[in-house]
Amino acid sequence: MAEWVQGGYSGIYYLGEKGTKDYGGYVLRADGETNPEVWFAYEWDASKEAHAWVGRATTAEDAQKAVKGKFLCEVWRNKETGHCPYPGVVVRTLLYRGEQLRMVLCGEHSHVMKGWETLRLEDYRSKYGLIPNVGIYGGRITPPLDLPPIREAVLNAPTITERNMWIALNRVVRPLAEMHYWWGHFARFPLDVNERSYRDARGQWNRVQEQAAGMYAVYMREEHGKRNATLPNELLRLIEREAVAYLKGKKGGK
Repeated sequence: MAEWVQGGYSGIYYLGEKGTKDYGGYVLRADGETNPEVWFAYEWDASKEAHAWVGRATTAEDAQKAVKGKFLCEVWRNKETGHCPYPGVVVRTLLYRGEQLRMVLCGEHSHVMKGWETLRLEDYRSKYGLIPNVGIYGGRITPPLDLPPIREAVLNAPTITERNMWIALNRVVRPLAEMHYWWGHFARFPLDVNERSYRDARGQWNRVQEQAAGMYAVYMREEHGKRNATLPNELLRLIEREAVAYLKGKKGGK
């Protein structure tokens, strides 16, 4: 993974070495008497073999966040779960009292904010610039979960029934991540083929989720004597956490 290195003087930093496949872009300080600490961020577009301006900030560190930045949905859920954890793909904007309001949204939430204009995230960045997770209402919150990663839970399961339950829950992760990916892809490129892919992914997730819920019910019945049981919110949040991690680990943001 490329790291930030200082250029020929203190006012420029490069993400990786220029001319290599890992090179990502650079940030540059604009010196001036009226505003001496302004940093501009430029991202390297390998397909066009050119740099593109993607944002400005008051510090080098903030400007660096904009280069190859990871943008998350800004929809607020509640105090327990915080914001939606899925990747942002569109920017909704509204001119209000002379100020341009904006909100980054994932594909699933791209329909909220009725009456607001819609721009692809890439188009918005090239026109206005954007720093990841700046100005989010309430701050970015990661729900606290004491539960271990699912793979670790599988290895440490004391009984076969519990092990099978964790395996069933693990199978839910990928279909959930795929569903959210295709939702985002469909929001950016609203073509019929993308909509079908999303519907297929959603159907697969529903089927696997039902199987996992059934396995959890079996575990509760055999280990704890409970006849009826549904997946608790903690396990649903754990599945979501694992799905987000899976999405971030996929090449190209998938």
